[in-house]
Amino acid sequence: MMNRTTAFAILLGAASFLPVEAVSQNVFQKAANTISSWFSPGDKKSYTAAHIDISRLTLDENISIPELDKEARKVRSAQMREMRRLQKARLTDLELVRNYEVIKATIAASNLFLPNDTVLSEKADIFLRPFLQDLRIPDYYHVMLVMHSDDTGSESYCIDLTRARARAVRDWFSRNGGNTDYVVVYEAGAFAPVASNRTMEGRAKNRRLEIYLIPGEKMIDMARRGQLDKR
Repeated sequence: MMNRTTAFAILLGAASFLPVEAVSQNVFQKAANTISSWFSPGDKKSYTAAHIDISRLTLDENISIPELDKEARKVRSAQMREMRRLQKARLTDLELVRNYEVIKATIAASNLFLPNDTVLSEKADIFLRPFLQDLRIPDYYHVMLVMHSDDTGSESYCIDLTRARARAVRDWFSRNGGNTDYVVVYEAGAFAPVASNRTMEGRAKNRRLEIYLIPGEKMIDMARRGQLDKR
């Protein structure tokens, strides 16, 4: 019988040959389901305990997993409660995405960094501190930190800038007691503008940090056990 480690290695190897643009098809989940079918019922439980390395996935792949089944209603309720808690801080733009299962928060880069700087400003603490609670329990959330810039400067400059800034935010969470084992940073450069870069106002909107709070394995397990309402 194939052991869990061997099967998981095959999963990652097989997934690497699949096109990353097939995000909507959740290619990693499909590969996992295929390999899972090779096991006897007693072995499936041990396989599903293996955690896919989320740092190897694209942003869209991470947003699309884990898939929810019976736990979806409880997770959505928990996300609504967390959304209301974050709204009380009145510091960020918030929305629910992926069928109300994922929280997306947007913070203007000017609230975190001085122009062209990669060191967090003094006021950054005010904007980041409300999210520390979301990093207390390991794997309760998969947290994506996506840093964007305007198109001022070369492509390599924008990529390097957003990479350094995203890492600075992750390091701040780590220094202040947050568990960052399930935090992934993405440097988006100027590739995903939300406004025109031809105006100062548009460039300011494009310089932003997006934080995605995606249900982790711990949250799903708590939902399964009926523990989310007690949190």
